Amino acid sequence: MKEQPILGYDWEMGHEEIKLEIGTYYTGKGLYIGMLAKEDGVWESFSDLTVNLPFERSDVHEAFIQDFGSKEKLKFIQEHKLGKILPERGHSGFCTYAKVAFDLKRLEELDPEGMKRFYKDHPELEEQSQVPKKKKRNQMER
Repeated sequence: MKEQPILGYDWEMGHEEIKLEIGTYYTGKGLYIGMLAKEDGVWESFSDLTVNLPFERSDVHEAFIQDFGSKEKLKFIQEHKLGKILPERGHSGFCTYAKVAFDLKRLEELDPEGMKRFYKDHPELEEQSQVPKKKKRNQMER
């Protein structure tokens, strides 16, 4: 199995080497993206990139960014071409969350196994991601 790519993440406490962990939130079936960092030779949870706001309107490839360190996280998203920052915001309690339209193809490159699980939870996306096969000459539509 191919090793997951490692991405650089700069924040107020320094530089981290990060792997992404893709999943689905149980409530609302939204896109979950976790950040893993190596600690004592083991990849473990460093932070959540996204937050679950199931009652805020969003498309299946969109997610809200966790507010702790959100400036650095938005910069990380831009630097690694993970998605496009949208003008809409999500709200919960006293917090406001930036919304991002993630590039699912890019996320597939970074966590193929996680995206397989995500597509399993969203079969409508898996159908869209399939490239139509070329038809043979005698199978052309009429």
